[in-house]
Amino acid sequence: MTFRCDFVTKPFGGLILSLILATSVAAQEFKKGTYSSTAAGTKWSLKFDESSKVTVISNGEVVVEAAYKIKGDELEVTDEKGPMACNKTQTGKYKWKLDGKKLTLTKVSDECDGRATGLTAQPWVQE
Repeated sequence: MTFRCDFVTKPFGGLILSLILATSVAAQEFKKGTYSSTAAGTKWSLKFDESSKVTVISNGEVVVEAAYKIKGDELEVTDEKGPMACNKTQTGKYKWKLDGKKLTLTKVSDECDGRATGLTAQPWVQE
C-alpha cells in the first residue's frame, strides 16, 4: 500500500504552503533602524542604516562607527573608527534573532571581547 500526498497539487494546499513560506521568509528579515538597551545606568544604541553602516551610541555620544553585513541569520560587524572601536582587522560574527521589537545577538566568533560582551549581554529593543 502506498500513500500519496496531493497537498501541494491541490489549489488550497498550494495557497497554504505559499503563506507558510512567505511567513518564514518575512520572519527572517533583518529590520534596519535603531535598537537600544540600558546597562549600568547608561543608554546604549545601535543604529543600523541603509548604507550598511552601524553606529554605536553611548548616552548620546558616538563611540563606534562600523560596517555591517547581513547574511541570512548572521550579522558581521567590522569597526571603522571611534574611541571604543576594535581593531579594523577583527570582524565579529553573530547570529541574530528578532522577536517582535527585541533583537538578540549571539556570538559566533569575535576576537574583540569588548564588542562581543557589549552586543550579547542583553537584548536590544527597536525604537
